[in-house]
Amino acid sequence: MISTLVLGLAISLDTIQTDLVYRVVEGVQVKADFYSPAIRNPKGDPFVLVVHGGGWTGGKKEDMAQICVELAKVGISSATVQYRLAPTHKYPAQLDDVQAAVRFFRANKDKFGLKAEKMGAIGASAGGHLSLLLGFTDTRELESKDFAGESSRVQYVVNLFGPTDLRYDFDKTIAGFLSMQVTGKQYDPMSKDTASFSPINFVDKKSAEVFTIHGEKDTLVPVMQAKRLDESLKKSEVKHEMRLIPGMGHEVNLQIPEMVKAVEDAMKFLSESLKDSGQM
Repeated sequence: MISTLVLGLAISLDTIQTDLVYRVVEGVQVKADFYSPAIRNPKGDPFVLVVHGGGWTGGKKEDMAQICVELAKVGISSATVQYRLAPTHKYPAQLDDVQAAVRFFRANKDKFGLKAEKMGAIGASAGGHLSLLLGFTDTRELESKDFAGESSRVQYVVNLFGPTDLRYDFDKTIAGFLSMQVTGKQYDPMSKDTASFSPINFVDKKSAEVFTIHGEKDTLVPVMQAKRLDESLKKSEVKHEMRLIPGMGHEVNLQIPEMVKAVEDAMKFLSESLKDSGQM
């Protein structure tokens, strides 16, 4: 997906640990792949959770592997994670899983060589939506015993064309179908369920810093979603940046120079933010 973004060390196979089980829910193993830089920081590496897209119903952790490779090149450890998929597992199972992943890596920071007081997340599409919720909320599943003493919140988010406010902008037919698949409920844009599914409704002064990238020609997640988030973050005085990419749809299109620059700057945002917060 992303190539030649930065110059750095080539990642070797011994820096990747695959299929780590980070939680088991009703007999279902939920797994992650962990990537680390070839040269480790003796004080602990900064860490970013990487979340795949797929409309909450599809996709796989391996879809985001190249992002993890690029993060390793700039000295950042990362993990690309599975989460339980709808329609078999209805929302908020997806959020509960990625929040558990954050807690898992915080609890095991010494084992993985991490400096994880402050962490980042990056996600595309539905993964962007879940990453934003990681940045705007803490543990939803309060009864969970999976590393309950740890925070589920991240402090920096790169949002690649994620849905931000499900009340507006979406084609009603598509929204209705996805709502039944993902939540098991009919789509009602003004319902409490739709509001609680929308990251924008959790923005406050404590929210994570956000770097959003969104294609101006995106017909699946309309670009107005990025603009709504931008306005909400401004009102709450949360540090953020929005890059709207001309001519780009619901995709990562590295043939567009503005997209290449935006991705490079997003990687720099994560690297410098985590470094400035004492992570490197």
